[in-house]
Amino acid sequence: MAADPSYEDIVERSRAAAAAKRASGEVPLGTNEALDRLFLEVAPPGARGGSGGGLGEVVEMLGRYRFDPSVLVGGDAGPGVRGKVVGAVKRVLQPLTTWQLRHLTDQLNAYHQAETELLRSLVEQRQQQPPRPLAPPEP
Repeated sequence: MAADPSYEDIVERSRAAAAAKRASGEVPLGTNEALDRLFLEVAPPGARGGSGGGLGEVVEMLGRYRFDPSVLVGGDAGPGVRGKVVGAVKRVLQPLTTWQLRHLTDQLNAYHQAETELLRSLVEQRQQQPPRPLAPPEP
């Protein structure tokens, strides 16, 4: 019985396969950079690692997002009578749930905006303060 490959083996095989695809032209140039930019745009701050933008960049990213209850429920309802019934139910339920949740999302958005403004002011205050010298280590 063969042993399961280690994490390092899997990573090495994945990197080799990706390098081969890049070398063959199957993956266009600039794909990695484009994916990295997309990831940095949507990833939560803890997952982004050291992007170098600092706290101000994180606060600005936070300020671009808001809650929206009117997310369409996609997908094909299906053929025939069942599909028509499912489509009709979706058309009725969506406005009702949006109407019911609107007050909650409005409150969440107001709180989110206030929180973002508070964080922006804290970042600005911190940037205006002179840097504090590091304390020497205690003997």
